[in-house]
Amino acid sequence: MKKPKKAILDGDIIAWKAAFVAEQEGFMSIDSLVEGIINKWTPEDVDTIGIALSCNSDANFRKSIYPGYKENRVDVYKPEFLGDVFVTLNTRYDCLMYPTLEADDILGIHCSRGEAISVTIDKDLKGVRGWAYNPEKNDAPYYIDRESAERWFCMQWMSGDSTDGIPGLWRIGKKTAEKLLDKWEPEEYHDNIIALYSEGKHAPKNKYEVENMALAMAQCVRILQDEDYDMETEGIDLWAPKLGYKKKQEI
Repeated sequence: MKKPKKAILDGDIIAWKAAFVAEQEGFMSIDSLVEGIINKWTPEDVDTIGIALSCNSDANFRKSIYPGYKENRVDVYKPEFLGDVFVTLNTRYDCLMYPTLEADDILGIHCSRGEAISVTIDKDLKGVRGWAYNPEKNDAPYYIDRESAERWFCMQWMSGDSTDGIPGLWRIGKKTAEKLLDKWEPEEYHDNIIALYSEGKHAPKNKYEVENMALAMAQCVRILQDEDYDMETEGIDLWAPKLGYKKKQEI
């Protein structure tokens, strides 16, 4: 996949960073503060940028899959100038906002299409194939292939994400998840992970009634990609696992 000349930046993180700086260091020009962060985040050789912004949290499609999604963020403190920063982003930059989607999903869709470099410090984008750039860790954009993205997604499917209120499997963190993936063939990932979700000792400690917890956890941690979203209808085709590998092996 050729490296795109366009980059889409995670506007949510930019907004919060700018708002906290303004609050901690005293009110300053919000415009110049935002511009400084965006300039720092924009990779070299990029000629076009877009800013991805999340929908209203109540409209997030993941809420209908798992009610506890980001429930732990309801009472998070919001810096005083956060609203001012969002106004600046919306008036001065090309902002992308899709109904029911998070900024991560917008990055994932355009990145996996090969249309843009995804720019964020959020580790979740490691689960998306395409060009990516973490301005706080990388010297330049790098390419994530399909196999690496799938492995990262499966690791998160097992370990969950405490910052987003996604429990994942009981007592299986990232290190244990990585060790399990090392033992399995890629074709076995989905079958084996679902089997773990059905085992009593690994079943998530969950206070909500969810019919298929394994599927709900996968759909919550998975960042939407090209094949998951119809740009014309704005419809989401929720991800489903590829199963039956064990059966094929037994035949």
